[in-house]
Amino acid sequence: MTSKEIIKRLIHHDTPPRIGFDFLDRSDLTGFGSRRYVNLPDNPYDAWGKYPELEKLTGFNGETRRDMFGNIYGRFEGKTKGECIRGAIQDWEDYSYPIPKFDPAYREELLQKNLTACDQYVFVSGGSLFSALRDARLISNALADTITDPDAVTDFMEKISDHEVAVIKSLAGCGIDGWFLGDDWGTQDRTLISPESFRELFKGAYKKVCDAAHEVGMDVIMHSCGYNYAFLEDLIDAGMDGFQFDQPDVYPTEVLAKEFANRVMFHSPVDIQKVLPTGNRELIESRALEMCHLFREAGGGWIAKDYPSYQDIGIDPVWAKWAEDVIVENCRL
Repeated sequence: MTSKEIIKRLIHHDTPPRIGFDFLDRSDLTGFGSRRYVNLPDNPYDAWGKYPELEKLTGFNGETRRDMFGNIYGRFEGKTKGECIRGAIQDWEDYSYPIPKFDPAYREELLQKNLTACDQYVFVSGGSLFSALRDARLISNALADTITDPDAVTDFMEKISDHEVAVIKSLAGCGIDGWFLGDDWGTQDRTLISPESFRELFKGAYKKVCDAAHEVGMDVIMHSCGYNYAFLEDLIDAGMDGFQFDQPDVYPTEVLAKEFANRVMFHSPVDIQKVLPTGNRELIESRALEMCHLFREAGGGWIAKDYPSYQDIGIDPVWAKWAEDVIVENCRL
């Protein structure tokens, strides 16, 4: 059985033979970008640098860059992808948020790769929905907008989701198995907005994207940091096939496995906040084994993974390898 078949069986709960693997040294998955934009206007601030004009505009004295939408990001000492410090939409009254055109030639490049014949499960990285609003308005304004300007929020989400649907449709027939997207919706103990607000303002956009992906044969897997328990049923109802959680023990994993793993798949490492950072080999190995048992009892529903950049979160890759070895040894379902 190929890796592609194993992952599809895990996602669709069709008697998978083992837990899925997405480790740095072995993976059942392979990924590509979902688009390439063309005819972009000249942007002298596209690369990270020290720009007096942007520093004057934002008051930020570190490195800055401006993206294609007009959002300005800042960072210090060349680390991370930065944080948005000034959004493109300062006022809903006169906002402009042009959506660039994607290159139709990108589809031809994917077709030439003959991804349908790939033994691995092929995914593309889709665009975020809420994160586009979060950056364009900054998080504080975006959250306030859900109360003060709900119509503006839904109009914006419709614009973003329509664009994502167009990208998805452009990839039909290219051999893509999964559409991965990411939106961080939680703090450590609750969601950023109420479930009622989520249903009213955002759920429809996610459903639109999921429906479009399913129509062209793609599964949809969503990354989200934080404690998002209050949204999970709505996201599943919207059509999510899986969730990528790097901190599964915030729920904890027992809840994910028992309440949801018979309906959706979880793409997760051993917890990167509560377990791996301890460097305690006994704890790490025992938790990895417990996770194997939990998802085995649920009939599957787990692709075990590595975090892509352990150095950024203070974890020695050796510690993660302890977990991987236990999982590989106990992967049979």
